Amino acid sequence: MSTDRRLLGRDYWLVLSTPAAGTGAADVARRVDEHLDWMLGLEVAGVIVMSGPLTEGPDVRPGSGVTVLRAQSAEHAREIAAGDPFVAAGLRTFEVFRWQVNEGAIRVQLSLGTGTYTWD
Repeated sequence: MSTDRRLLGRDYWLVLSTPAAGTGAADVARRVDEHLDWMLGLEVAGVIVMSGPLTEGPDVRPGSGVTVLRAQSAEHAREIAAGDPFVAAGLRTFEVFRWQVNEGAIRVQLSLGTGTYTWD
């Protein structure tokens, strides 16, 4: 492998959220507005890189999700994740992973004339 590659090498924190035993879709629906308000506040503050529910895969149930955070440390990331209304209500647990992002691409096209955007 060539050593002159310029990989991003930026650390983020990945939060893997898992529904607590017995959590169902109705439980999640009762708290989803509070959860989304909290998440959007973190987004506006620049804490969340991206986030969303898991919709398919092994053991995926209502309340499963992944969030990528900007945080100073694992402890800071855990403190942020613990503030989730789903966690506070006992509907989900979480694990925190330090994630070094090296490769990838995000493309966004903004059309000023039509007021539309495309996310690839």
